[in-house]
Amino acid sequence: MHRQPDAHTQLGLLTQADIVVVHFWNNPALYEFLRDELPAMHLVIWLKIFGGHAPQVVPRSLHGFADTIVAASPGTLSLPGFVEQQRDLPMVYGIADFERLNAFSRQAHTGFNVGYIGAVSPAKIHPAFVAMSAAVNLPAARFIVCGTGGEQSLAQQAQAIGAAERFEFRGYVENIRVELERFDVFGYPLCAETYAASEKALQEAMWVGIPPVVFPYGGIRYLVQDGVTGLVVHSEQAYTRAIERLYHAPAERRRLGANAREYARATFDPLRAVRQFDAVYATLMQQPKRTLRWPDDGKTPAEWFVAALGDQGAPFARSLQGNDPGAEAEIAQASDLLFSGEGGIVHYRNTYPDDPYLRFWTGLTLCQRGQIERAQSECAAATALGLAR
Repeated sequence: MHRQPDAHTQLGLLTQADIVVVHFWNNPALYEFLRDELPAMHLVIWLKIFGGHAPQVVPRSLHGFADTIVAASPGTLSLPGFVEQQRDLPMVYGIADFERLNAFSRQAHTGFNVGYIGAVSPAKIHPAFVAMSAAVNLPAARFIVCGTGGEQSLAQQAQAIGAAERFEFRGYVENIRVELERFDVFGYPLCAETYAASEKALQEAMWVGIPPVVFPYGGIRYLVQDGVTGLVVHSEQAYTRAIERLYHAPAERRRLGANAREYARATFDPLRAVRQFDAVYATLMQQPKRTLRWPDDGKTPAEWFVAALGDQGAPFARSLQGNDPGAEAEIAQASDLLFSGEGGIVHYRNTYPDDPYLRFWTGLTLCQRGQIERAQSECAAATALGLAR
């Protein structure tokens, strides 16, 4: 195991490897790796994203670069850029470590526990999570949230509406089995722009028979079948009603949970994924290694950012061409995921603080969010770095 190997060690490892597997998502450090001088290799790109919303998309340049791309959701294969491929691309769900759930045993508890495990940043969780949970008209209901990235904001929201006592924010939890043993329902509402693909947290809840309630966003719609392995809702009100419904129908809860467990153990079995990758590797090993050269995607970090957005980078590309109020208005309206999520404007800005356009775009989005002083600081920095507006 090597973590952050130096350049010499990394080159040696890549040269010796029969096959190199890159877990892909839009991350400036990962793109720096792809742009680097790489030795000849067999390269597999395994997507860790659904790929439908910026910044977590799959640019067309990636298709010609890798020997093969492996999707982590069947829905990814129907996205633009994939349907035009003249080859059948494999799909392998992300592999969860189900061994840590081996001793799972439901534990008696008071009340009705609706659990959530995963990141809780605005780029991941549904923006109305607190409000629609608090609206559940069940005195016994408690909402247990295990995850980091925005728990303080969620706690403040709960406090503001007088519902703080109904929520437990546990932060990061290593032993999720102990938490799952006390969940009655897995409430897993993600935001509409989610990049979720095969969601290990959802796999794990289904694996132990906890019925999920989800929105049909990203790859989630391909993991839960409404009324069979869980409930799929389409509005905040429907989410609230679904939780209430499962409380009042314990037999239905047990049926959905049993179906979820059966489906998960057939669909997410790690050995199934191993066999799928074995077939991919066998095909690759029949071919010679290739020398890889990333296509030209610009010389500046802002240009790299635009290229990473693929077809969804149009307003940023127009902004790079000069003063374009329309493009700047679109940028200011960026989603939370595009603004502050991994691979988003702020992530690139923090990685490359000397790029004037990244500072300017950060200022535009901050201004739209009412953070005027920070916005002014970013725009002043952009000007100092040479941006003329």
